Amino acid sequence: MQQMDQKQAELLAEVPPEAMEIAAPQLQQQIEQQKTSLEQGKWYVNDREDLTEYSGYGENADRMRAIGRVFPVLFFLVAALISLTSMTRMVEEQRTQIGTLKALGYSRRSIAGKYLGYAFWATVGGCVFGVLIGEKILPYIIVTAYGIMYPHMNTVVIPYNLYYGVSASLTALLCTMGATLFSCYKELREQAAELMRPPAPKKGKRVFLEKIPSLWSQFNFIWKATIRNLLRYKKRFFMTVFGIGGCMALLLVGFGLRDSIVDIAKLQYHELQLYDANIILNTSASKQEQNNVEQELYWNDQVDKTAVGYLGQMKVKHGNEEQEVYLNVPEDLQDFEEMVVFRDRRSYTQYDLETEGVILTEKTAKLLEVKEGDTITLCQTGKEDVKVKVGKICENYIGHYLYMSPEIYQSLYGEEPQYNSVYFQMKKGYEDQLEILGEDILKGEGALNISYTDSIEDQLDDMLGSLDIVMAVLAISAGLLAFVVLYNLNSINITERRRELATLKVLGFMIMKYRHMYTGKI
Repeated sequence: MQQMDQKQAELLAEVPPEAMEIAAPQLQQQIEQQKTSLEQGKWYVNDREDLTEYSGYGENADRMRAIGRVFPVLFFLVAALISLTSMTRMVEEQRTQIGTLKALGYSRRSIAGKYLGYAFWATVGGCVFGVLIGEKILPYIIVTAYGIMYPHMNTVVIPYNLYYGVSASLTALLCTMGATLFSCYKELREQAAELMRPPAPKKGKRVFLEKIPSLWSQFNFIWKATIRNLLRYKKRFFMTVFGIGGCMALLLVGFGLRDSIVDIAKLQYHELQLYDANIILNTSASKQEQNNVEQELYWNDQVDKTAVGYLGQMKVKHGNEEQEVYLNVPEDLQDFEEMVVFRDRRSYTQYDLETEGVILTEKTAKLLEVKEGDTITLCQTGKEDVKVKVGKICENYIGHYLYMSPEIYQSLYGEEPQYNSVYFQMKKGYEDQLEILGEDILKGEGALNISYTDSIEDQLDDMLGSLDIVMAVLAISAGLLAFVVLYNLNSINITERRRELATLKVLGFMIMKYRHMYTGKI
C-alpha cells in the first residue's frame, strides 16, 4: 500500500498545475457520488463469550465443577457409614463400662459426652489436616494438569478458601457426631444392670435358601455359615454393601468419564469428518484468486479429494432455546459426502443430504430439544429469518453443524450461497506434507485461513492427558476409601468372631473341609 501511494504521488507530481485545476472539480464530484452510493455501515458488538479460547476455558471449569458436586457427596455418605459402624462397635465393646458408669450415678449426657468428644476431636483433627493439605495438593495437581492445555497460564495461585473449608468441616462434624449420637442412644436407654451383663447373642435363623435341598447340597459348611451371618447382621451387611457400592460408583465415574471421551477425536476425524484440512477463502479477493485455490488443490499430485462449500455462523432457534451453529452448504453433494459422513449414532444408518433435506447434528438437536420433523428458525446476519424442517439428526461430537443442499438454501434465501471454503484430503503417504502445502496456499491472495484436523486432535489429546491426571486422583481417592471401608468392617467382623474361629480350628475344621471334598459329607 505504501508503494502504491508513493507511485501515485510521483505521478501527481508530474501533472501540470493547470491540468490539476481543471480536473479537481471533476474528481471532487466523483468522490461525492461514491460517498452517496456507499451503504450505511453496520456495527457488530462482541464480548468475551464470542472468543473460543475464553468460552472453552469456561466449559472446562464447568466440567470440573460438575465433578466437584458429585464426588464430595459420595465421600461424605461413605464416611458417615464408616463413622456409624466404628462408633457402634466402640459403644458395644464398652457396654459394661457404660453400665458401671450409670450405676455410679453418671448421667446419660456425661457418658455420651465421652464418645461425642472422641468423635469430635478425631473429626477436627482430620478436618484440619484435610483443609491444610487437601486444599493445596489436590487443586495443584488438577490445575497443573489443565496447564497442559493453557501453557500461557503458568502461574498457579491456590489460596485457602475459608468458605469451603468451614463448610466441609461442619458437614464432616455433622456426619460423625450424628452417627455417634445414634450409636449411643440405643445403649443409654437400657438400665445399668442390663448393661453390665453381656448382650445375648442374636438367634441364628434358618435362611430361605436352606429350604432348597438340591441347591444346598452343593454348599459346604463355610457357605452356610457365611449366608447365615449375612442375614443375621443385616445392618452391617447393608452398610458394607452401600459403602463399597459408593466407592465403586466413584471408581466407575472416574474411569467412565475418560472412557466416554477417549475416542471422540478418532470418531470425529476418522469416521465422520474425513477431510484433512479446511481452507477459508478470502472474500475480499477476486473470484479468480479464489478459484485459483481450488484449482491448485485439484491439480496437486499430493491431494486426493477436494470439496467446495459455504461455511457460515448463524443462530438456530426452536421455542425458547437458541444455539450458535455452523451452516454448511456444499457445492457438489457427491464430493462433499466423500468428506463428511452423515449417519445415525445407534444404527449406523447413513443419510443422503440430497434426499433427507436439512441435517442437524445430535448435540445441537438435544440442546434445542428438536426431533426429526420439527421446524427450526434460522437467523443469519444481514438476512431475514427463515424456517426449515429438520429431516435427519446425525452423529457428531465436536462443534455444532447444520447441513443443507444448495437447492434448499436457494429456496430459503432466494439466492445461491457464496462458497467460501474448500475441504481437501491428502493421498496416503503424503500426510506429512500437509502443513507445507497449506503454507504455500496461504501465500496467495485467495486463501484467508486454514485449519488442520490433526492439530485439533492434538488439542484433544492434551485435554485427555490432563483429564487422565484428574481421573487418577479421583480413582486413587476412591480406592483408598474402599480399602478403609473393607478394612474397618472386616476387622470388626473378625474381632467379634475370634471365639468362633478358635473353636472351629480346635475342632479341626480344615481336616473336615478336605474330607468333605472327597466324601461329599460334612
